[in-house]
Amino acid sequence: MRKAKSPLDVYMYLPADSEKRFGKSKMAVATDLVGRKMKLSEIKDAFLSPDTDGAKRDFQALSELLEPSIREIHIGAKERQVTLGGDDVMFRHTLSFYNKTPIAVDVWDTMPEDALLERIQKIQTFRKFYVGDFLYLDMIAVRCVSNDPDVFGKCIQTILSKSNLPLVLCTKNPTVMRRGLEESLGQKPLMYACDQKNRMEMTKLALEFEVPVVISAGGNLDALKSLSAALQKDGVSQIVLDPGAGRTDAEIGQTFLNFIRIRKAALDGDSDLAFPMIALPIASYGKTGKKHQGNGEKRAEESAEAAYFETMVATAMTVRYADLMIIHGLEPYEILPLVHVTKMIYTDPRTPASVEPKMYKIGNPGPDSPVLFTTNFALTFYTVESDLASSNIDCYLLSVNTGGLGVEAAVAGGQLTPDVVKAGFENSGFDLQSTTLQTLILPGLAARLQTGLEKEMKISTLVGPTDSGRLSKWLLENWPPKK
Repeated sequence: MRKAKSPLDVYMYLPADSEKRFGKSKMAVATDLVGRKMKLSEIKDAFLSPDTDGAKRDFQALSELLEPSIREIHIGAKERQVTLGGDDVMFRHTLSFYNKTPIAVDVWDTMPEDALLERIQKIQTFRKFYVGDFLYLDMIAVRCVSNDPDVFGKCIQTILSKSNLPLVLCTKNPTVMRRGLEESLGQKPLMYACDQKNRMEMTKLALEFEVPVVISAGGNLDALKSLSAALQKDGVSQIVLDPGAGRTDAEIGQTFLNFIRIRKAALDGDSDLAFPMIALPIASYGKTGKKHQGNGEKRAEESAEAAYFETMVATAMTVRYADLMIIHGLEPYEILPLVHVTKMIYTDPRTPASVEPKMYKIGNPGPDSPVLFTTNFALTFYTVESDLASSNIDCYLLSVNTGGLGVEAAVAGGQLTPDVVKAGFENSGFDLQSTTLQTLILPGLAARLQTGLEKEMKISTLVGPTDSGRLSKWLLENWPPKK
């Protein structure tokens, strides 16, 4: 299938009156579509009005040109639905990676009910505030250990009564899988897994319940490709690939290479491998090849080793194309690296993370409170804001629009100047002259702006520390300023 590589590839299919229809020129629309800053679905209605055969053909051609190389697969329902795949590149900075890797944490159907409820609660309520947003766990993977449809079904009932997270149903027994699908009807779970032995039964279930299915071939890529082709021939289009799950160091390395090879083949046009991939760092808990033995100290040591390998494998697979992963560990030291990595890798590199440029109140400031400014780069702003708030400092903090650049880079590049700071105050509607002390505190890395700000804004200034973590002590020593 031909893919759009430049705006000119889609330009010819857009309406001549694009500016009237979409509010921007034809080339601008083409550029936004290719750069995925605009979705084709957003302009579908305007594009097909009036509804003509020519418009339908053009829209179909655009749909094919703009379809991601890696097919998008949707799992779950309503507000917690997750989307897998949708990427077009090998390297993030070529364009961007899309659809953040969901993290699924496992439960198993032989767990005592109180332990199951406690684990569900931990998964459901986990959240971590980071750079202006909360990071969450995304899914629950239900492992069938009992091989009993009734036990598996009861476990799913309990989960759905306490959680709205999408599910991964983990069993290779078609009878057990059917019961799981019946209990989660309407939730669109992911089936794990279909292999050469159960292909016929699992294919029927995927088609009957209209749910996505993982195909697995034990890390054999030729067999995986054949299995994908067979399922597609039978009418299954919602497929997730399992490139394998390594336990030993060598197996983990081979799995890592499998991810790379599948992604490259998909981007080169192999339609049998152009699907999202699932990673199974949870296999690290079987790395020793035996159950935990010995005393409590020995078991704890083996568990810590498994947790380390799980986090290491999960991080590596996120960077190299894992579209979904299943983990076991729930300790903060296991989860936090993963949610941070997925957040950063799936942040669009073309758009710096930024906050709205305006005046923010921290605590309950008054006329005598300090007034500070920083840039609107999200990491900088939230670091400064957090350091001030955690120290219970009542103050005003202006976020200056530098296009999402940090203080040092913005000063060096000319995006942070006295004129820009003055404009920031004017746009925020904050009159520094109305404060009692009429004094502005500069970031330490913007000290060179001091003289210019005093002349431009007719105010007094103080140069703060270069590290916002020292602001609390610095304010105690320097505020209010001496005359």
